[in-house]
Amino acid sequence: MITKLFLTLSALLADTGRRELRFWSGVGLSYGAVYGLPFVAWYDWRSAQGWRFFDDGREWKQMDKLGHVWTTYHLSWVYRDWAEWCGYSPPAARRVGALLAWAFQASIEIADGFFPKWGASLWDLGANTLGTGLFGLADYIRPWRVDVRFSFFPSPYAAQRPEVLGRGVAQILKDYNGQTYWLVLLHDKLPLGIAIGHGARGLLGGYGREPDAVIQARERRRWVLSLDPHWEVLLRRPRWALRIFVALKTPLPALLYESSALRVAWVYF
Repeated sequence: MITKLFLTLSALLADTGRRELRFWSGVGLSYGAVYGLPFVAWYDWRSAQGWRFFDDGREWKQMDKLGHVWTTYHLSWVYRDWAEWCGYSPPAARRVGALLAWAFQASIEIADGFFPKWGASLWDLGANTLGTGLFGLADYIRPWRVDVRFSFFPSPYAAQRPEVLGRGVAQILKDYNGQTYWLVLLHDKLPLGIAIGHGARGLLGGYGREPDAVIQARERRRWVLSLDPHWEVLLRRPRWALRIFVALKTPLPALLYESSALRVAWVYF
């Protein structure tokens, strides 16, 4: 009896060890692919200088900050799902997912701080924290849930400054004019949620080079109200199986408010 109990316990510990090794190996590989390799390719480390902060909170109508919120939010879910699949309890998996997502995003700020072109941004760190906070909120407002989603449609502004706003596929990441970030309020039993979107137009950069008055006259915010599917209700699948759906906003009719004018878009991307 004692021998059987010992063998059972040993097998359980060995299995737990294998699952944790699987989890942390996956974490290391994903960090190397998504963050490590770009660090080598993106930064010219020969130009690195003393570490510093940089205040970029007034630039790009904060669209880049919303990108940090979206990324950290969904990265938290990815690592939460992976940790739970590897045997962590749901509360532990949620904590691990949030901490890893925040730490991975913070490593960008550490690297940026060494380069005079960028500098570390407290605004970015705050946006990362907001992303993990929205992720953690899911446990406390049930049966409601807050989701963060993204949509994109190419804008004409990229052609004016392609070196800044990107060309082709790169526009999805660089052209803030074509991006919309959405906060979607969902209920566990309802097939649709209310989506509030934020976008901007006239974003061409020029910060620190052009007069503030010129930039402010050119840039404008866009607010959008729409609906979006609650995919977990409609398809009856776990969230991890619907990753692409829950991260992206579905093109649907929307109400737009921009430059003090209200209009309807029959299909908004």
